[in-house]
This record gives sequence, C-alpha cells and structure tokens, in this order.
Amino acid sequence: MAKKYPKSYRHRNFTVVFWFVHVFFFQAAFLMPHAIPAENAVIIIRSQQIPAYNEAIKGFEEGCKGENISIKAIYDLNGDIEEGKRIIQKIKDNSFKPRVILAIGVLAATFVKEQFPDVPIIFCMVINHNRFNLQGANITGISSEASLEDQFAILKGLLGSRKSVGVIYDPAKTGKIITEASIVVKKFEFNLVKAQVFSEKEVAPVLENIVNKIDALWMIPDSTVITKNTLSAISKITLEHRLPIFCTSDAIVKAGALVSVSPNYKYTGLQAAHLAQRLLNDPMTTSLGIKQPDKLKLTLNTQTAEIIGINLSPIRSFPDVVLYPQ
Repeated sequence: MAKKYPKSYRHRNFTVVFWFVHVFFFQAAFLMPHAIPAENAVIIIRSQQIPAYNEAIKGFEEGCKGENISIKAIYDLNGDIEEGKRIIQKIKDNSFKPRVILAIGVLAATFVKEQFPDVPIIFCMVINHNRFNLQGANITGISSEASLEDQFAILKGLLGSRKSVGVIYDPAKTGKIITEASIVVKKFEFNLVKAQVFSEKEVAPVLENIVNKIDALWMIPDSTVITKNTLSAISKITLEHRLPIFCTSDAIVKAGALVSVSPNYKYTGLQAAHLAQRLLNDPMTTSLGIKQPDKLKLTLNTQTAEIIGINLSPIRSFPDVVLYPQ
C-alpha cells in the first residue's frame, strides 16, 4: 500500500521542485556562456591575396574575438573580374545572409556595393576611394590615405622653413584632392605648385619643368602619374636634383621616395571590427560614413636620405616608424 504524505508536505515538496527548475533555467539563460547569435555573423570578401590585405584581415579577426562577432567565411576574388562575379553569385545563392560584409580592396568594394544594397558594408584598403563612388545608405569605409592635415603636418616637420611643394596630377582622377589640398596647405604656409598631366608620357617632362621651383614633390595616389614607367623616371629626376619625395605608399618608398605616411594595415582591420560591432549593436544604423585611419605609420628610405643629404631626425620620433632598408 502506497504511503500517504500530509498535504502540507506534498505542497512543500512541489515548491522545492518548482524552485529547482526555475533556478536551473535561470542559470541556463544567464550564467552559461552565450552562443554567438546567427544574426551577428559577418563575411569577408578580399580582392586578392597580398600581404597588406592579409594584415588587415588579421586585425579584423583579432578585433572580433570576444565581441560576439562570428566570421562566417573569407572569400578571395583573386584579382579577377570573372572570378569575382562567380563568387559574388555563389554568396547570393546561399540561403545564409550576413549581417555585415567587410570588403577589402577596390575590386571587392565595388562588387559588394553593386550586389548587396541591403546589407551594411564596411570597405577598407581602397586607394583614392573617392574615385569609385563608394557611398550609400549602407556604406561605411576607412580611408587608405592619411588626412591632408596629417600629411602636411609631417611634411612641415621634414621641410622646416622651406615652402614650395610640387604635385603632379590628372584633374579627371585627383582634381578633388588638389582642390581640398589648395585650402589645407595655407594652414601650413606652403606654396603648392600644381602641374596637370593627362597621360603618363607627360609626367617626366612636366616634372623637369617644375623641379627647380620646388623643395619637395608630393605624390598622391593618381594612376596616370604613378605607373611602373613613370616611377623610374621620377626617381631618377628627383635624385639628380636632390629633391625629397613625400607620398602615401610604402611601396613607393621602396622604389626610391624619401618618406610615406600610410595606415597601419593591422590597425585598419581592428578599426573595421569596431565599426562592425557598432553596426551590429544598432540595427537601425546602416552606415557610419567614411572614417580616417586610427593609426598611421611612417616609412623612411634611409638610403635616399643619405643620397639627397636630408636629415630625418625631426620625424624619426613619430610613434610608428619603419626604416627601409631594414
């Protein structure tokens, strides 16, 4: 015969069981580690495999750790338009929809902008991004160039009392940069000597025309001015006249320029991760605009400095300096 318990005992027993179940589910919901929600998944689309892009990805991966951001996949377009179309279509055919897309390099950025108008996009590592109309209600970007103020402040430290800065440019490609620079240089009491070109064949003769009128050559990311052929001629002419070249690409420093100011690529990736976190935390926000890079580096060509007889000590105290050759 089953043993009967008093009603008060049964009620107390039920209360204990109810309390235990309640506490168990409370702990499951709030005290156990949270899984990364699917809606916080992002994808990376890289234009091609180059060290600078890979550094940016490392920074992004590091910035996502512990921030509830899951990197679902990394796609590589291999620098090829047709391959890019195939991969983009593959992503679109997938039932998975990322909350944010990180596009690295111009090929990835332009493809993603055209094909994903309803997904927040962050682009980085796009040289002279203004040329490619990377704007929109879902577009956030990190400039690949230091601000003009930062560039001219460093150039001021290098030139001291010398005032004349030359620049060669194609107005169709970098006219907007020159218009803005013409205003900014006044803060630094520079005289900007501007020379227009419309083909790469004009670059060397135009440089010969202004080389005796300037104290430094400022090279901006202009694809008419900067080509494999023109870089050789520019380096030869400026070295002959002991003229420093100031630019925004460490690759050009390795080709003979004196100094470049450029983003720290890994920190660009970290910055992109922080922007992704902001977008994910606020679904109503789809764009944060174009940001300046958080951290810059100087690359100095010590051999060029020795040849042209210029003292680099005024700028060697910059927080992040890379000497070439090492």
